[in-house]
Amino acid sequence: MIKNRTIIIASSLFLCLSTAAVSASLALFVPDVSWQKNLVVEILLILSLFPIIIGVLLLRNMTTFARYAEQYSTRDSLTSLYNQKMFWDFLRDEIERSRRQDYRFTVMIVDVDNFKAINDIYGHETGDAYLLEFSTIFKSVVRKGDIIARYSGDNFAAILPVCDESQAYIVAKRLLEILRDHFFLLPNGSTIQSTASIGMAVFPDHAKDSEGLFLVAETMLSQAKLSGKDRMRLPSDEVNIELLKSAGEKSIFIMEAIRKKQVVPYFQPIVDVKENSVLAYEVLTRIVTPQKVYTAVDFIEAAEGMGAIAKIDYLLMEQAFDAVKRNGYRGKLFLNLSPKALVMNEFIPTLRSLMDKYGVEPSQMVFEITERDTVKNLSLIEKTINGMRADGFRFAIDDFGSGYSSFQYIKTFQVDFLKIDGEFIRNMTGNSGLENAIVKNIANLAMTLGIKTIAEYVESQAILDNVRSSGIDYAQGYHIQRPTVEMVH
Repeated sequence: MIKNRTIIIASSLFLCLSTAAVSASLALFVPDVSWQKNLVVEILLILSLFPIIIGVLLLRNMTTFARYAEQYSTRDSLTSLYNQKMFWDFLRDEIERSRRQDYRFTVMIVDVDNFKAINDIYGHETGDAYLLEFSTIFKSVVRKGDIIARYSGDNFAAILPVCDESQAYIVAKRLLEILRDHFFLLPNGSTIQSTASIGMAVFPDHAKDSEGLFLVAETMLSQAKLSGKDRMRLPSDEVNIELLKSAGEKSIFIMEAIRKKQVVPYFQPIVDVKENSVLAYEVLTRIVTPQKVYTAVDFIEAAEGMGAIAKIDYLLMEQAFDAVKRNGYRGKLFLNLSPKALVMNEFIPTLRSLMDKYGVEPSQMVFEITERDTVKNLSLIEKTINGMRADGFRFAIDDFGSGYSSFQYIKTFQVDFLKIDGEFIRNMTGNSGLENAIVKNIANLAMTLGIKTIAEYVESQAILDNVRSSGIDYAQGYHIQRPTVEMVH
């Protein structure tokens, strides 16, 4: 704004100077006088052109600057697609137009599959080239009047006017097919196949306002990614749209928590039941907002469904490692980890980078493998776990005894700790004696295999006494200490 005002003032001054020079020339010019005087007049007339030229150039510069300023405020700098702000403006306008003219339109959200791995392994320059190539393909499959935006990072959004479910399906199918046949050239000379996940929603069938429509489309995107990526999803007739909107709102909440770094580690000690000394801290995931502290049960399933669990894990580890460094803590850290994370290409490089940054040693890390993923993943993670154990990392099986997978884990690869399912521990003080028998047998099995045992959900002195008499090595729970944001040792 200041630059525009300066240019206008300068241009006006130069034009005034030109006018003054012409006026002076006319005033001095007299016919039939000496040639010397007329020469002066001619020189003044010639010089009067220069301020005019400079003024015109300045105004032209202002026009160019204004055009660039407009593009900067409305367009993505890398792809030249519309930015997120313009997407929302267009979406609200399209809803009003659709209501007036009584037609359907579709919102499409497209997420580039596995982009983070490409970006982390080959660098941002390669990542930018990949996104630029992807945006070119995306533009080629939509109509001229359709609106495409780069919503954020590797996330794109499109508004397809006068487009119902069947037409949207054709567009999405064409995009997926073209991507499957397209191979991106990497810096090392190899190529990778480009794929994407797509979620869609139709106005007014699936929502009556812009926010609701976007939430439904985003929820469909999450389902596409959860189903294995490289596919599209539209709400079916049987789907409860209100439930979709609720899931979408939770997705927005999670992404906002990640963006604002509201994912916070809470620490709960794991103690030796005989010596009452702290062996380790388990790092528990919390989302902390000004209104409330949310535990993992409130959001972890939704985070996995929308493909955001890795971002939460990395943010959690970074803050936990920072706390370790600040407190000078040299003991062990237990972190929950889905087996799916272990087979992600970027997991180990990201983990090592964070550990190097904060001075955390592999011997301090104990990863708790959960049973949220199916047993079919075991063959994929066996090699990874064995390699990490050779480097000094340690592993625990969480909720041991809650399902057949627990026994498959200890059969497939070597682990260091068994965390006995909390339901068995919590009910050890009951009259049936069944839980006590189960816990004792697990403790005996672990001792035979050379594995240490940990009792979760120790919530009273009576439970702790039973745990100690059952031969369990370590314990954690509210009776020992509730999770806190600070490491207490």
